Amino acid sequence: MTQGLVLFDRIRDRVADVLASCPSLATLDRLYVVRDLLGRVRICVSDSMETDESRAQVLQDLARRMHEALGAHGYPADDTIVFLDSAMLQSLDDAARELLPGVFWVDRLVTGRDWWSVGGAYRKTDADRYTLFSVKGGVGRSTSAVMLAWRLARNGERVLVVDLDLESPGLSSVMLDSGSQPEFGIADWFVEDLVDQGSSLVERMTAVPSWAHDLEGDVHVAPTHGREPGEYLAKLGRVHMDTGDPWAQRLERLLSQLEERCDPSIVLLESRSGLHDIAATTVTDLDAQVLLFAVDSDSHWTDYRILFRHWQTHALARAIRERLSIVSALTPELDTERYLRQFQERAWDLFREHLYDDVAPSDEAGDAFSFDALEEDAPHAPMVIHWTRGLAAGASLRDPERTPAGQAYAQFFARFDGLIAANRAEKSSRDRD
Repeated sequence: MTQGLVLFDRIRDRVADVLASCPSLATLDRLYVVRDLLGRVRICVSDSMETDESRAQVLQDLARRMHEALGAHGYPADDTIVFLDSAMLQSLDDAARELLPGVFWVDRLVTGRDWWSVGGAYRKTDADRYTLFSVKGGVGRSTSAVMLAWRLARNGERVLVVDLDLESPGLSSVMLDSGSQPEFGIADWFVEDLVDQGSSLVERMTAVPSWAHDLEGDVHVAPTHGREPGEYLAKLGRVHMDTGDPWAQRLERLLSQLEERCDPSIVLLESRSGLHDIAATTVTDLDAQVLLFAVDSDSHWTDYRILFRHWQTHALARAIRERLSIVSALTPELDTERYLRQFQERAWDLFREHLYDDVAPSDEAGDAFSFDALEEDAPHAPMVIHWTRGLAAGASLRDPERTPAGQAYAQFFARFDGLIAANRAEKSSRDRD
């Protein structure tokens, strides 16, 4: 029988131990271990095994072991094995991650998304994408999106800004005058896409800020909602529904349609903040470089450590780490040098412990993904945005030229220019190969 209380955090280890101790596991075909919304575990297998007496016996033994090992997070032995036809089994593949050879883990979540994959397989367009993300709100991501769009367009880039912080809309009101709001927004597209008419809205989903008309490049803004929000809360309750396509694929389809219309060279994606799985897609699945906004506080480092440890534990670190850059947001005016020194030390600890390759001090780094603590262009070296009284006082972001951008964003802009150059060089190298 189960020994003691089995808690949620121990489920995967218990399942792996049971499977490793099963002497006849190799006789079974592909297995799916499904943890449902309640955190209880079942085994899903092909219905062809149901009539195979020898394999049915192995499954019965496995079900008994699971029941005994998982306590309240298991099902009765007679209810642990679920036989599915091939189509139903294949429907699990998008969310499946290999736990052991031939055994795949599936987590059922309320929203259908998670932090368990790093991809970009659905991508069809070629614009450079940058996601602005933070584990906490209030760190200036919206302001940074505006300033970055202005600076890039001033330098001749074609910029598309997409507000994906649907639960906290506001970027469009910061960037656009009330009379220039587009007719529709992101939420409208998602609800209309449920009935196959999202593409008919794309021509009326973007607008150009008044300050962008005289710039060398251009800026288009896709807001969360149109000039009339309408039943926004009712729409929001339907935005994140999975249909026959995974939500990441639906979002990619939307971005592709917007990119095909606006033909941007750079796309700025403002993500929802926090560790909720709704934010995961904008960070992991859109083939974007990710700017991780943070301040030097224990709560920020703790939350990022949770996320980084998750990537490390589930063998995702190598797939995500080259996309990441840390941003020192709201860098204080006083004692700045000491603040940034401590910020970089803590960021280095975070990356070194969870994402960087372990290289002994006496060894050459070679091709290892590893950086010295003080290396200026490393992912952990902060892209610095200074807090200034002008920005804090609410200087109008509908006229970026008149904001204190030079003082606040000079170091950030310089690092971002380098990031663009490096990413484009890498892309050019891949294309040649």
